[in-house]
Amino acid sequence: MKLSWKLFFVTTPIFILFLTVFGSWMLEDNFRGNLDGEIQRCLVENQLFQNSYELTRNSLTQEQQEQISTERLVGSFYKKKGREGGSIRIYGQDGTILYEENELRLENSLLNRLSEEQNVGYELLRYGGQTYIVVMGRSSFGDYIETTRNITDIFEERIAMYSRYQGGVLGMSLLMGSMILLILFLVMRDIQKLSRATRQFARGRYDVQVDIRSTDEIGMLAADFNWMAGVMRQQMEKLQNEAKRQEEFTAAFAHELKTPLTSIIGYADTLRQMELSPEETSTCADYIFRQGKRLQALSYKLLDMTMADQKEITLKEIYVPDFLGEVARVAEKSLEEKKLRLWVQAQEGVIYGDRDLLSSLFLNLIDNARKVSQPEREIFLTGQVVPGGYTIAVEDQGGGLPPQEVSRITEAFYMVDKSRSRKEGGAGLGLALCQKIVDLHQGSWRFDNYPGVGLRVIVRLGIPEGVPRERRRKAVYGQSGIGRDRS
Repeated sequence: MKLSWKLFFVTTPIFILFLTVFGSWMLEDNFRGNLDGEIQRCLVENQLFQNSYELTRNSLTQEQQEQISTERLVGSFYKKKGREGGSIRIYGQDGTILYEENELRLENSLLNRLSEEQNVGYELLRYGGQTYIVVMGRSSFGDYIETTRNITDIFEERIAMYSRYQGGVLGMSLLMGSMILLILFLVMRDIQKLSRATRQFARGRYDVQVDIRSTDEIGMLAADFNWMAGVMRQQMEKLQNEAKRQEEFTAAFAHELKTPLTSIIGYADTLRQMELSPEETSTCADYIFRQGKRLQALSYKLLDMTMADQKEITLKEIYVPDFLGEVARVAEKSLEEKKLRLWVQAQEGVIYGDRDLLSSLFLNLIDNARKVSQPEREIFLTGQVVPGGYTIAVEDQGGGLPPQEVSRITEAFYMVDKSRSRKEGGAGLGLALCQKIVDLHQGSWRFDNYPGVGLRVIVRLGIPEGVPRERRRKAVYGQSGIGRDRS
């Protein structure tokens, strides 16, 4: 059974039970109040009749009392009301009837129950489908005065009120049941939206959103679901992109291995099966050597990337001008072939990180600048103090990149100009490795691309957490600069 029907079948009977109990109590309390009021009225009427009877009788002499009948005495102060209104009856001390208004006689036990201590009482009696109240009081003369009143209308009114109330309860139950069903429908409609969205989400629709604009708990649940769906969508997109990159990495890696291995196997087979001249043998061996070196460089890059993922770096203080000078000296040899000039200029300051990894980072950036630069051009390596950290930039004059290629240059094995990269001995792993080194140092970098001019890579290294405050102050000074022309 659905939750909405469960709630309906639980709340509706409770509502009907509450109406029935509360209404019955109210009607019964009202009836009891009317009945008590009527009893008090009858008691008062009996007492008034008794007072009038005693006063009239006391006003007569003994002789007059003997001569005047009780009927005549009563008639002097009381006018008959008839059978429907009730009756008056007077009993003597021995129980004989001295006076009666009409023939309505209701058997009761009041005469036997009254005494000098308790000289008044009443009974409710049913007779001929009617309800009567009988009140009897004992006068000072010893006579008993009985008054009877028809109170059937009070009981009939109670029956009529119960009947009307039952109809009202039935109507209210139908109305409230309809309202409860409507409310449950509106509430469950939002829950059904959440349920449908959850099923769609489970089927792989990660872009699903629930359109519920309420501020109640269900609205909050919908907002939390939308937030969760958004986070999960981002995570799934991230995983999908990661899986795609892994596939691309595997395909690119296989392709990078295929070309040199095919060449090596082909030239080796030529050497094995054919008799070649010394010059031809040297050519084959040279080609095998160069392709072997290419595979070696590729394996070293992959090893560096793996080590960068697994390495826990120790942050050490590095004085930037000296550090950049060391990087420039290491890069000298590779720049000589193209007669490139490396300009180094750095403000005084310190950074924190792993010296070997940072050296690999900037040597890779300089090597990339070398590959894209024409002979006798310039490369700039500059350092500058910035608020909260230090930036080091590598800028070349290699003509820049196509704008659409900038966002992909950090992907593994991605090469803008594959023929030139392979000619220069590259495999497309340099910037991917640099990205990992920057992430390990909790830094950031950006690429300022100037098509037709060159590319500037700016690495920003902040002050990592855990560095003492006094060392933090030391990391942000920078006044003078140094410059060198390395060619």
